[in-house]
Amino acid sequence: MKMKYYFKRIINNKIKLGVFLLIMAFPIYDIYMIIKEIGKGQTALDPNIASFLSSSIFNSAQILLLWYLPLYFLILAADDCIEDHKLGYKNLLVAKWGKRSYFRTNIIKGFLIGFFAILTSLSLNLILTQIAFAGGTDIGFDSETIETLDSLRVAFEHPFLRNIECILLLALIAGIVSMGAVAMGMALRNRLLVYPIVFSMWYIPSSTFERPIMLAVDPFSEYTIQDCVPSIIFAVGINLAAVAFAYIKEIKYEQV
Repeated sequence: MKMKYYFKRIINNKIKLGVFLLIMAFPIYDIYMIIKEIGKGQTALDPNIASFLSSSIFNSAQILLLWYLPLYFLILAADDCIEDHKLGYKNLLVAKWGKRSYFRTNIIKGFLIGFFAILTSLSLNLILTQIAFAGGTDIGFDSETIETLDSLRVAFEHPFLRNIECILLLALIAGIVSMGAVAMGMALRNRLLVYPIVFSMWYIPSSTFERPIMLAVDPFSEYTIQDCVPSIIFAVGINLAAVAFAYIKEIKYEQV
């Protein structure tokens, strides 16, 4: 019942619902852009190469979804906590559910929203690319390059499964990022603080590491997931630290 209450808030809020639909729309738009390029004379891509996470064709849809990933979950999941505090509604929920239950429900909500929003969106993309580009042959790499790079050789042995692996990894990371966003929303309760901090928690592992987290979720990168472990550990670790910080502040030291 508690989780159902939060999901109803998404459905009944036009901004939140719009953000969710936008997440669903980006991978569909990506397919449209690839079809548009084929219409200009480009060779039809192999369905697995045409998937959203593949860097073979990198366009605005990928940039908007991946680089601004925290923004969507700040709006979908974290803003509830900020609004509840400002309106005084948090006190009513805590009185009804208890502090620990309120905290736990919001953290779980954050993970589920992040995980299933990305999983649903990219799974839909993968299914549609298999249909739209059935019979496509362009894999974007020559055979010599594939044989030279172990990461590509392994990926092209089972390209569909490799796509699924990367989708699940990104969905898991998105769930944890969303969880961290919710935690910071509960702890800091101020958008001017929460938004830049949560964005920094994403941009550091996305852009400052030698092998950033973006390469880990590219099915056909020259690097393996193992090569990107430091950036993955940082992204997961800093968001779990945010959850721990919020728990200590909200449960251990704060009186509602």
